[in-house]
Amino acid sequence: MSHRTFEGLTVGETIDCGTRSVTREEIVAFAEEYDPLGIHTDEAAAAESPFGDIIASGIHTFALTQRPVVEHFYGDSDLVAAGHIEEMRLPAPLRPGDTMSVTLEIADKRHSKRNEQRGIVTTNREATVDGEVVFSLVNRTIWTR
Repeated sequence: MSHRTFEGLTVGETIDCGTRSVTREEIVAFAEEYDPLGIHTDEAAAAESPFGDIIASGIHTFALTQRPVVEHFYGDSDLVAAGHIEEMRLPAPLRPGDTMSVTLEIADKRHSKRNEQRGIVTTNREATVDGEVVFSLVNRTIWTR
């Protein structure tokens, strides 16, 4: 991956950020620490839920997409910080054994109105399992120009 600059970003470009699998043990361990709902931690409770089994917490699903996005895009870039999450959706559950494919699309970029040395980049992050969207995020980030 070459260094990414604000000027070098192309609106409409989609970056393949690879895949990330999740195990039952990871789902339960994360949930026990951060989101201890029965649908994430208790097999009996989860079996009685509309999902029929344990599913990953939404915040876990979000977290699992972060490393691939950093490794394939943000890690070697002029990113300053995340600015604003406009929209986050979890339209389908992430289940034990699933492998997510993660992509990032450059949806928009513009010069900052507050600081001429900064740019604002809007990205659409999406994670799919077998073609079904399990996570999506619209995020505005701040970049050095």
